[in-house]
Amino acid sequence: MPVTLKIISLTLLLSVMGTTVWVARAAATNLAVDPVNGYWQTENGEGTVEIYDCGERVCGRFHWLNKDSLDDVSRDIKNPDPDKRDRPLCKMQFMGGFSQVSPGHYEGGWIYSPRSGSTYSARLTMIDHDTLDLHGYVLTPLLGESQTWKRVSPDPVCTTEKL
Repeated sequence: MPVTLKIISLTLLLSVMGTTVWVARAAATNLAVDPVNGYWQTENGEGTVEIYDCGERVCGRFHWLNKDSLDDVSRDIKNPDPDKRDRPLCKMQFMGGFSQVSPGHYEGGWIYSPRSGSTYSARLTMIDHDTLDLHGYVLTPLLGESQTWKRVSPDPVCTTEKL
């Protein structure tokens, strides 16, 4: 093999190796920033949920509820604990305990439904950067149902009290 061809081959090999190292570093950096964090519109469009880090887990709280107004704030009226039935849903944590088991997949979580006052096991799966599958269930994932949430901007914001 001529010297020039060897130099070109060596240069290409080093270039590919450098790119591989750069891609690996970029991937490791991206894993440090959790892709599920952000604002998500629920499947039925009734609200927006903020998903955020809480310790080493992932949690969620209501960010905006379309039925809320300054004169009529949604409350947790079906909570099994009578002392909590007057608390506003706005900004209330209603999901938590999710651990990332692989990129874009979170298990071991729970979700509280203010519609029924019940808490369910849950898992989250990123379909793509802007699409999230939430699967709530009882006992086993086979006994559950899923919702597809879409990533949105954080506006508007709900209020917890009347003005």
